[in-house]
Amino acid sequence: ELVEVLGRSTQLWLISTRQPELKPEHVTVIKDFFNSGRGVYIWGDNEPYYADANVLTKALFGVTMNGNVPGNQCVSARTGGTGPGFTNHFVMTGISKLYEGITIATIDLNAELTPVVFGSAGNLVTSSYDRNNKRALIDGGFTRLFCNWDTAGTERYVINAATWLVNFENDW
Repeated sequence: ELVEVLGRSTQLWLISTRQPELKPEHVTVIKDFFNSGRGVYIWGDNEPYYADANVLTKALFGVTMNGNVPGNQCVSARTGGTGPGFTNHFVMTGISKLYEGITIATIDLNAELTPVVFGSAGNLVTSSYDRNNKRALIDGGFTRLFCNWDTAGTERYVINAATWLVNFENDW
């Protein structure tokens, strides 16, 4: 069924829970989907709400998320290249402030991922992948989707993310 649904989709958004739900065959299907040039957004949150997020981020990018970092703040564009805030990335277009989430996870970084949002504590909350006609976002603050949704840029951020992940430049 997952193969059939993803065959009609341009992107997959996974919102993790504290219990692993993905089976190895699901991960294989999602990897094939991603490798075909379709977008993937992987959402986790504070421990333990990144069970499936970590299965998928490990399989696709060799990284995981971890921790319970207090958030509940808004961040703005990063200045000086360090500290809290967001970088100059398409998904941040038109956003002056972004709510980070309540208690958030920190994402490991590797050479393939690009930092997008650093939380108020300076931890990496959101990163992107944009290589070889493939795009993905990894996010450690899914509470942003339902807590304070109507404040600090979340609605615009979600629209920007969905638009970017379509990856219309790729002829998949």
